[in-house]
Amino acid sequence: MPVPIPPLALAVCLAAACDRASTESAARAASEPISPATTLALAPAMPSRWVGARIRNRGIEVSVAETGASPRPLVVERAGSRTASVQVTDVAYDTRRERVYVATCCEPVSGHLWVASAKTLRSALEQGDQGYAVDVAGPASTVARADTFGTLGIRDASGREQLRAEAGAADVAVDGMGNPRVVALVDSNRLRALIPNVAPHDRALLVLQPGPDGAWTDVSYALPPDVTHCRVVALKQGQVGLLAGAPDPADAVRCAGDRLDVYDTVQKRMRSGVLMFPARVRHLSIDDSSTFIIFTTVGGAVGWRTLDGRGGSLATEGLAAADW
Repeated sequence: MPVPIPPLALAVCLAAACDRASTESAARAASEPISPATTLALAPAMPSRWVGARIRNRGIEVSVAETGASPRPLVVERAGSRTASVQVTDVAYDTRRERVYVATCCEPVSGHLWVASAKTLRSALEQGDQGYAVDVAGPASTVARADTFGTLGIRDASGREQLRAEAGAADVAVDGMGNPRVVALVDSNRLRALIPNVAPHDRALLVLQPGPDGAWTDVSYALPPDVTHCRVVALKQGQVGLLAGAPDPADAVRCAGDRLDVYDTVQKRMRSGVLMFPARVRHLSIDDSSTFIIFTTVGGAVGWRTLDGRGGSLATEGLAAADW
């Protein structure tokens, strides 16, 4: 006749069995690879909206599009509002405040920033700062800009701006992940093609972060002297993407290339050709998750890529710059 097990002892046995089962299950889960479906489920979602800008009929035109749909006008200036030499050189989309920053060059010579609301169609442009390069990202909508003299400006959520004159900044990027991080591409040779008396600087990446007192501190990383770059984007884990290319000899404002190099600020190492684009690219940006790169080709087409090989088309022609 079987000996009955006291209830308390039975409960202890069951608890022990459950603990063993839980431990074994956790061990199996740790040893098994994550399935592609699980990886995709954990990956950031593609941005649902993007903006683009161009000069059309000598007026600035800003468009907005839901990802997968055709762009529609957001700002349309009256024809002839700008001189024939003005170009759109950059665009940045503040996804939190729904504002679009458009950079033009070169009247005035330093470049000029314009700001529009993306909340309503047929919005109007408002005058902003000087600058021909701009980016905005992060929880506090940090804005970074650079003008053709190489001045670097950073504005935080409080509206305070810190300026670094003659920094040699040719392009800027703001990290949209976590704590504010601003990256500036230092290349005074490119700037001197526009402004001959710009102070000389060696090619470098300048990475800036705010300290406890609100002042921005920086670390400089030397870039290979034999390679030139046009644009910069902030990637994950301290990495920085750079569009390898060179200015157009006939128009120094324009700079284009066909590959993305990646600089690792931890290992202080550059990897060349991490990503190849389908055509020569004139503008480059990235979403706030630092995952989805959006690019604009010399021919005006807009597309997207990720470092893991995904990509697609957003528009076939007509734009000078785009962001999401």
